[in-house]
Amino acid sequence: MGQPVGLVMERQSPAILASVGSTGVEFALPSARPGDVRGIERIDASECPTFTDALMRFARQHGLTLRECRLFMSVAGAVNGATIRPTNGRWFISLSGLRVVTAGEPMVINDVAAIAWATAERPQGIAFGASAEIARGQDGRHAIASAWRGGLGAACVDRTDGRITVISSEAGHTPFAVATEDDWLMAKACVARHGDASYERILFDLMDGQILHRRLDGRELLDLFATLLGRYVAEVALTFTAFDGVYLSGSVFDRIVTAQLGPRFRAALEGHGKFRPMLQQTPTPFFPLANGSLNGLSILYSRVCAR
Repeated sequence: MGQPVGLVMERQSPAILASVGSTGVEFALPSARPGDVRGIERIDASECPTFTDALMRFARQHGLTLRECRLFMSVAGAVNGATIRPTNGRWFISLSGLRVVTAGEPMVINDVAAIAWATAERPQGIAFGASAEIARGQDGRHAIASAWRGGLGAACVDRTDGRITVISSEAGHTPFAVATEDDWLMAKACVARHGDASYERILFDLMDGQILHRRLDGRELLDLFATLLGRYVAEVALTFTAFDGVYLSGSVFDRIVTAQLGPRFRAALEGHGKFRPMLQQTPTPFFPLANGSLNGLSILYSRVCAR
């Protein structure tokens, strides 16, 4: 009886997975099953002067020869240019430096794009305000909207002609759309504080306890989160034409799911005039991930190695 395909790939193409955030990195190794990981270890940026030092430390601890390992890495923030710095992070990561110490070309993607890879096979989510069933057709698009304590983001999974392509974005910085007098007061306060008003800034000012238009707490604050996130997810669906569905991921979505605010969330999402019929048919399942970006990087690794 032959060995599992995933195990054969793992031995032929050793890889290290790395999810880099503002305060450090989580490393892992892909397991025999695509999407699963093992050997997770977090290294804070304060412990190592550079990302490469942290990478070398992880490789030594697992008895790996770094020069024989392919690197699959997600980074919080925009991925562009020869040098990458995670949002609010202390490390400056040189791609040319990584090419010298690892095997092949490092695969570097945005952190939300990595989460999108975890949805490549359209897994079943948890119904939230509407059906959890993402469209199963070969062709089409679905998206991922992720909201956690450190940021807001979105990415799209395109399945045109049977090929899977993940489209990353910086959609969390979408300008905040004013619809009510309260919105206007929140936007003015946000602009006074930051110089602009985006969905991300509004949401996380509220999470930080900033008084944007009036003091909010408890259920009233959660109601506002559900409304703002519903409007934001509608923007994501319309921008990407991701009418096959939008997966919801991250701790902020977890809060409104736990509070059973699906109806309020869906009312905000669907309130877009002539697009209402399409948005009403767009499922928004909650998609909890055990290991966030690492799960998606494991999927990406398995796909690259299978080529």
